[in-house]
Amino acid sequence: MAQGSIDDNSLTMLLLRVWMLAVPIAMLAAAVIFGGIAAADGRWALAGAMFGLGLLAIGLMAVHYWLLYRFGRGPTS
Repeated sequence: MAQGSIDDNSLTMLLLRVWMLAVPIAMLAAAVIFGGIAAADGRWALAGAMFGLGLLAIGLMAVHYWLLYRFGRGPTS
């Protein structure tokens, strides 16, 4: 079975790249929005949980970026 490289311009690879980068960005945006609402309402435990979710989203974004561009490359010759 042949493996495609990161230069593969198929629709499937495009959707994979968008999904793996959009999900952590959406998680971060939701954490910021709901964390701000929780802090404005004085619910500090929930704001802290949203801060943790934001850190998780940043870490997930870094891991997804690393996976896409580390293992997505073709053989270098």
